[in-house]
Amino acid sequence: MLLQIEKLYFSYPTTPANLFEDFSLQFYDGWTCLAGSNGCGKSTLLKLIAGSLHPDSGRIFTGVNISNTDIVYCPQKTSQIPENIYSVFWSDDNEIRRFFSMLHVSEEMLERYDTLSGGEKKRIQIASALAEKPAILLLDEPTNHLDGVTVEMISRTLSLFTGIGIMVSHDRSFADSLCTHTVYLYNEARSISGGRDCIACQIYPGGLSKALELREQNADSSRAQWNKLNSKASSEKERSRQLALENERSKSRLSKKKIDPADHDAKRKMDVARLGGKDRTTGDAKAHLENQIKRTEDARDSIQQSLKRKEGFSIESSDYCKTLIIEEKDLVVGDSIGEGNTYTLHIPRLEIAPGEKLALTGQNGSGKSLFIKHVISELEKSGRIKEVMYLPQEISREEVKQIFEDFNKLEDDERGEVLSTLYRLGSEPESLQKENLSPGELRKLMISLAVQKPLSLLILDEPTNHMDITSVLALENALASLSCSLLLVSHDKAFLSKVSKRQLHAERKGNLGRII
Repeated sequence: MLLQIEKLYFSYPTTPANLFEDFSLQFYDGWTCLAGSNGCGKSTLLKLIAGSLHPDSGRIFTGVNISNTDIVYCPQKTSQIPENIYSVFWSDDNEIRRFFSMLHVSEEMLERYDTLSGGEKKRIQIASALAEKPAILLLDEPTNHLDGVTVEMISRTLSLFTGIGIMVSHDRSFADSLCTHTVYLYNEARSISGGRDCIACQIYPGGLSKALELREQNADSSRAQWNKLNSKASSEKERSRQLALENERSKSRLSKKKIDPADHDAKRKMDVARLGGKDRTTGDAKAHLENQIKRTEDARDSIQQSLKRKEGFSIESSDYCKTLIIEEKDLVVGDSIGEGNTYTLHIPRLEIAPGEKLALTGQNGSGKSLFIKHVISELEKSGRIKEVMYLPQEISREEVKQIFEDFNKLEDDERGEVLSTLYRLGSEPESLQKENLSPGELRKLMISLAVQKPLSLLILDEPTNHMDITSVLALENALASLSCSLLLVSHDKAFLSKVSKRQLHAERKGNLGRII
């Protein structure tokens, strides 16, 4: 089956410019990853395909007649239980019920939907979507906030889908496991010199990792080719200038103004030189070179020159050079997931060397947050709390308010540093407005504020949640070169492999757990 988007125009009523303009694209059977920066229209495109938004002009159609019920859209949010859940969960069709079995969805979970974790709700949402046997399945960030085990479970189940599947995802490992193609959306004006202020796309074979690799290679190649031709044009212009000067000198040498009127022999020799064409040699060469310059500049201007954005940041240097030592201990807390009255987490003796980067992994509920709180508590007891900065996964309204208060209290030069870091993390500083800051942008603002102070340890809990792939890449490049120590909690395998050098894992069996 073929899904065709043809000459699509779309704009939101609140914005004067078109988001999509003369936009065309095709999708085929199998999974396709839809990637790009925040604001580049990924979710909008899914909603246009689903029919919840309508194009200003152009059309979206398939090669066969399908109805709206043949298209299922799964948004990021899972607050509402799927409308079809009760009819499909108790279906007599084993092909339908197998999705609930594969995703470990039980009747008891349906009865307490409002109290389920985000991962449990997402499993129910996806099982219900697959049970509809749609021709087209649309997923918007299906792995946000999910642990590795749940992500693998969802990946195995989605691999059974045989229709046209389109997912928005920044999780490279997840997208790579399913997708045979990647469509990268981008704003031309921000990506290409002289580009239009609307969304364009590039299609790459393979998953997200391969697409990003090819995109970077193509960008580097285009910049190198453009610079090579631009340098060639400059050299040719300099040669043309030299020929112009030489031509003027030649004309001056062949002028009769300085010859004695009575010197007929000199005049005759000058006429012979002119008739022989010697006075036209440099002029002809210059004209030829001017044509060559135009050809070189035309070739240069035909290249889509990719714009390169500055990346990275640094934390202010400090005198905190001592190793951080966490002594062996058993932490006993009330069990919040119902497997016993208490949960005991064993923490071994740990040493975190200056500048060391650690990854902390494990299933949700295994004790990662408990371990982080213990580390912070130990630093506080030892009088080193000022050396640590912790950026949590969940941010309360009060904390959001405090973040903006801290930002507004900064001096102009300090605010400029924060905005510069924010830009290097893939954001546009002018979009920093309290009333419409997205969760991903808010997280980047928190990181930008955090790195303005001297630190010995930066703790980030799921920093890539809600971030687009552009920001994820910028963040991992920045963290990889960070000078202070780093404790990073994440389920993003590709992100962790790029940033961390050592891994800690929270493992749970019943009401006992340990950090290994």
